[in-house]
Amino acid sequence: MSTTDNNIDTEAADEKCCASCGIAEVDDIKLKNCDDCDLVRYCSDTCQEDHRLQHEAICKERAAKLRDELLFKQPESSYLGDCPICCLPLSLDSKKYVKYSCCSKLVCKGCTTAHIMRHLDEGSPNGCPFCRQLYAKSDEELKERRKKRFEANDPFALREAGMKHFGDGDYDGAFEYFTKAA
Repeated sequence: MSTTDNNIDTEAADEKCCASCGIAEVDDIKLKNCDDCDLVRYCSDTCQEDHRLQHEAICKERAAKLRDELLFKQPESSYLGDCPICCLPLSLDSKKYVKYSCCSKLVCKGCTTAHIMRHLDEGSPNGCPFCRQLYAKSDEELKERRKKRFEANDPFALREAGMKHFGDGDYDGAFEYFTKAA
């Protein structure tokens, strides 16, 4: 047996034993991890206090590394959320997703393109890739759909209305819509 095998066996045994008294974890004895670093385990609070002086320097160093990993890790999703079809995070670049007024969903360009290609191949009329509603044929129909979204208190539709009022210089109206959306 090589020395690396001995080191691995020792590390595995250490993970299943109290770092202070060396008692092994069995059915009636449950060990708990160090609160800050998760490197060592203890059978009781007394053992943790007794071992604190020996463990403190390593614990602080490991806790700092864990904190840095957490701080600098890229988020799993953007504030826009995920595409409701493929469940991939939406890009922050507004050119890489489409907002549909029928259901107020943001759909990534990949899913939108795949939906359009499928409808071109089938020769069927195109619509929303999420709710399958056909595109509005007139401005009146589009306004009616938006009105439905407002009545349903859809936050995304209310935010869009707030942005329109803000762009037109109606700050009181924009504030009202933004407040409803929040």
